[in-house]
Amino acid sequence: MQPGNNSLLSCNLLTICLLLLSSFVAMAELQRDYKALQAFKSAADPTGEALNSWARSTDPCSGNWVGVACRGGRVTRILLPSRNLSGSVNGSLTFLPYLRLLNLSHNHLSGELPESFLRLRRLRRVDLSSNSISGHIPPEISYLPRLLTLRLERNLFAGPIPSSIGSFSVLADFNVSGNKLSGEIPPAVSSFPFSSFSGNENLCGKPVQRLCSSSSLGNEPSVVPGDHRGINGWRWNMVATIAASAVAAVVISFIILGIVIICRRKRRKKDPTAAPQRESTKFKGGVTSEDKRVVLFDGCKPFTAHDLMRGSAEMLGRGTVGSTYRVVMEGETGRGVAVKRLRKVKKAVGARMEALERVLKEIGGLRHPNVVALRAYYHSDDELLLVYDYFPNGSLRSLLHGNRGPARTPLTWEARLKLALGAAQGLAFLHSASPSKLAHLKLSSSNILVDEQGNAHISDFALRHLLDSTRPAPERGSPAARTMTGYKSDVYRFGVILLEILTGRAAAEEEQELGQWVQMVVTNWSSDCFDVELLGCKEKEDEMVGLLQVALLCLAPSPGDRPSTRVVSKMIEEIAERGSKRGRIRGSCTPFSRSSMNEDSCYLGSSTPASDDTPTFASS
Repeated sequence: MQPGNNSLLSCNLLTICLLLLSSFVAMAELQRDYKALQAFKSAADPTGEALNSWARSTDPCSGNWVGVACRGGRVTRILLPSRNLSGSVNGSLTFLPYLRLLNLSHNHLSGELPESFLRLRRLRRVDLSSNSISGHIPPEISYLPRLLTLRLERNLFAGPIPSSIGSFSVLADFNVSGNKLSGEIPPAVSSFPFSSFSGNENLCGKPVQRLCSSSSLGNEPSVVPGDHRGINGWRWNMVATIAASAVAAVVISFIILGIVIICRRKRRKKDPTAAPQRESTKFKGGVTSEDKRVVLFDGCKPFTAHDLMRGSAEMLGRGTVGSTYRVVMEGETGRGVAVKRLRKVKKAVGARMEALERVLKEIGGLRHPNVVALRAYYHSDDELLLVYDYFPNGSLRSLLHGNRGPARTPLTWEARLKLALGAAQGLAFLHSASPSKLAHLKLSSSNILVDEQGNAHISDFALRHLLDSTRPAPERGSPAARTMTGYKSDVYRFGVILLEILTGRAAAEEEQELGQWVQMVVTNWSSDCFDVELLGCKEKEDEMVGLLQVALLCLAPSPGDRPSTRVVSKMIEEIAERGSKRGRIRGSCTPFSRSSMNEDSCYLGSSTPASDDTPTFASS
């Protein structure tokens, strides 16, 4: 046998061994998930009636286990609301390390939260409402850093709300009403509505508007190393592990920094003609250096490129235009900023550099209550970073289509109409206020962001113009014709967004699929195809039909037949005004929960799969 064949054979054998090892590891991990679920079933469903589909010797990820969903061969979601589960809250679920969504609401579970519950570091959503769970809310709940939802209402929790809950910088859904909690509401969660705290007679502070006296201030359980009354041994081990990891991370960071410094010094020695780096200096409201620039716009706190690069970054999403991050700069507190890193930005020189800066400064000067403001940008030879306000509540797409399972809170018709009107007003402003007649060109429900008051904000405006400004491209048609084409494209895509609001069905992203989706919706339309969550709003059906008519006008096949955004905004405003007048007499409608509805009654009523994540910034 030839030496080359021996090498090839060895490589193939190694590949097979690695595949077998990977398969063995995956099977072992799934077996651990299986054992944890079976232990939970034995404790919470002793009769075996509620979870009879959890048969022994079957795969939890087969799709046959009720309430269990997997990703990558690991259990990531458990949705078991209203399953008549009983017994104490079981700690076996804490052996599911990839669990991201847990809903055990409306059951008969009792006892205290198991301390091992805090090991589920990947948890995003927790709903334990309407049970009989008692004890304290553990201060160490801050060990779950990714929580978006924490619903503990209608239980028997006592004691104070731990102040450590303020460490959840992305917490968007919080409710502890109907318990026996006491003490002052921590400022970090005081922005949630009164309904999140009602039914706790001994809570004080905002938003319950009950003054706190010295006797009403509850003392949180102390967390002292070695004190097993407030913390168990495994918690102290966890703290020690985290501390050791932090020390190791610092050491590694110093090593990497030293390597970078040495490499830079060697590079300078090889190129003695290279110009030295200069300190940042003020430049026309921004910051500039030898070959990099940060430009700040109105309302932006001054920062430098160094501040931006050294900040703590969390990726929020990737898209066709670029990747988006949440960045908290060193020394800053609060929600931070959203930074979009554009892809495929070629080095712009000469006229293209001037065109790029002209578009950036124009976008940075646009301010409207329904538009996400561009606060600053950073531009180097091969990179363009855009700095925006950060919206932790996510996008219209996530509100409409995220978590379409039993744990979902339905989006009311009034909230949908408010979002439609706000988005229309923001788009109308952008079309009228842009001196260069810029268009959005990539409008979708993903880049309409929502604030805490339920207002819509259009993001990612004119990013396509930015990319085009760095590329030499042939001009097609007159500037007026190109402007009109961009505007009418935005109107068409806004019509698609209105259909999403009405049907609850997620639109396709690709251009060709988008056209097919719209054609399918229009062809198969009937009044039965409104989102099933709106079936409790019969008195609002004329408003829905009115919004549908606006959507169909926007989706006219001929661009010339589509209305302007100013007209669209005015039509939706009139629908909202008429509905507001009638609402004062009739009251608001009550949306239906999807957990009690059959979505197969209409072809258009099918929903997207439940999502574990709530994106917090657009990623076009």
